[in-house]
Amino acid sequence: MIRRGSETRTGGAQPKAVPPWQEFEWEVNELIASLDPGAHLVADEHVLGLISGATRQLDAFVRGQVAGQPITIAVEAKRYKRPISIGTVDEFIGKMLDVGCDRGILCSAGGFSEAALSRASNARHPAVGCVHIQPFTTGGVLQHCRTVPSPAELLKEQLLDRTVGPNRTPEYDEWLSGDVNLYRD
Repeated sequence: MIRRGSETRTGGAQPKAVPPWQEFEWEVNELIASLDPGAHLVADEHVLGLISGATRQLDAFVRGQVAGQPITIAVEAKRYKRPISIGTVDEFIGKMLDVGCDRGILCSAGGFSEAALSRASNARHPAVGCVHIQPFTTGGVLQHCRTVPSPAELLKEQLLDRTVGPNRTPEYDEWLSGDVNLYRD
């Protein structure tokens, strides 16, 4: 389930065109939500920072439970033409620490620098997963994933490798392939 956190609509004769970066955010949110239908994903969520006391914007905020324990996941989608730098990963980790997230998923249209991937893969509390998702010119990410099964499976595998990391074992994959949702309310 996806809920748009602060989306407001204003009355007007002509709807405005959605900018490509916003369309990419929505597509990433739909992809993340499709991985676990039981997850509670709020798009464009504004969360009060525990450290800063300032309101922080997240492209998506996922709440749920794993083994009966609450878990929160921040999601950011960056539609940059260039690879994400280490500074962007540091900024994301700082935001996650401020809002008290357990994990984060950083999605990029332009890929990641080696330093950014190293920084993200070595982050532990909170853990960060990096996912390279190239936007399509027509149809969106999910439409292409549904019509061609292999890209969706590759995205899912990449997401699981990055978020679960070294704890991903054949037994874990077997457990996951059942009727188990990782982030259930």
